[in-house]
Amino acid sequence: MSLLTSCNQVLRETGFPDVTTVVGNGNQAVRALLAQAQRQGKQMAKKRWSILTKRTTFTTVSSAEAYALPTDFYKFVDETQWNTSDNWPQVGPLSEEDWQDNKSGQISITVNDRWHIRADGNSNRFFIDPVPTTAENVSFFYVTDTWCRAAGGQRQNEFKKDDDVILLDTDVFELGLKWRFLRAQQREYRDEQAEYIREEKKAYAVDGGMKDLRITPVRAEDFLFRANVGETNFGS
Repeated sequence: MSLLTSCNQVLRETGFPDVTTVVGNGNQAVRALLAQAQRQGKQMAKKRWSILTKRTTFTTVSSAEAYALPTDFYKFVDETQWNTSDNWPQVGPLSEEDWQDNKSGQISITVNDRWHIRADGNSNRFFIDPVPTTAENVSFFYVTDTWCRAAGGQRQNEFKKDDDVILLDTDVFELGLKWRFLRAQQREYRDEQAEYIREEKKAYAVDGGMKDLRITPVRAEDFLFRANVGETNFGS
């Protein structure tokens, strides 16, 4: 659903007439609505929705310890950092104290890479210890900051045109936009805010599917039998 469609839905529900454009509209109320739409999209994108979750892979270079993060990177999905060339998980994120201890203290031998994030120039970069000596593949999952898209499909981290489309749950987005707009208009908004909070929790709970809960600390997948058994000729 487009930005214009969602905004008109909220305008109707709050007693305002439809508009033909939102981006670039000089009306004060519509300008406030657009600002709240941007805020609502960014706020929802702080959670790990499935549509915002990506996997990236990069190849290390001998003697290079720092690597660029994806341009749309927002935050990591924890414990997904792996060296897929040697099939070992990477240990991290190391704190500054632990990183300094590894680099400047006693030498420790480990089969696992260690990783750490810190500024390198004007950007955060992904540092690996020990420094790679060969080309190896490193992979991890992360949450992107691109929560909407242009009509042509290009993902974005803000609305730029009326026909831009929210990638997150539309109903939840509109509920959030509604209470924020009411608050900006200095009108009563607490009932609408409470409805938004309830519906967002329900939508997030089922986003991407749900696993069965287990009382044991062992992952459910560890109990699955993966034997390759034929479907015919039993007992022959």
